[in-house]
Amino acid sequence: MHSMLLYLHSVIRYFILFFALIVAAQSLFGLMGKKQFGKGNKMFALALLIFCDLQLVLGLILYYTFVIGSGMLKTGSVMKNPVSRFWAVEHSVGMIVAIILVHVGYSVVKKSIDSEKKFKRLFWCSFIPLCLFVAMIPWQWKALVGRPYLPVNSTAIDTVQSPKL
Repeated sequence: MHSMLLYLHSVIRYFILFFALIVAAQSLFGLMGKKQFGKGNKMFALALLIFCDLQLVLGLILYYTFVIGSGMLKTGSVMKNPVSRFWAVEHSVGMIVAIILVHVGYSVVKKSIDSEKKFKRLFWCSFIPLCLFVAMIPWQWKALVGRPYLPVNSTAIDTVQSPKL
């Protein structure tokens, strides 16, 4: 069960990155080209929101079973250990802030304001989260917290599933 959740959490990040990049690019081109905000723009923003919410739910389940369930927060040394700090604080807080910004961006889409303001606000509320997502994902090249780009089997998942304390 845990391996499957971690696998889904790893896969969904690519959908989020894809839609965040599309929304940011659409917003920038719409702003620069003085275009009208259309239904397609709204649909991509909604897709980003849906994938972010799904990722948040999976992430909270993993946080509860991993960080809280393992007793990582009980030791009192979370901030002294860079790996524990990444999982317990940096990754979690960074992603929650990014998802809040995605929600703020989508709330602008539903308002009846002119297209220029929608594009401008949606750009910043998708570009900043995109930067946060890229910075806070445990990419394979990150020395202490790196994970495979995509776990391909349960053995690969099991070897990287628990944070090292």
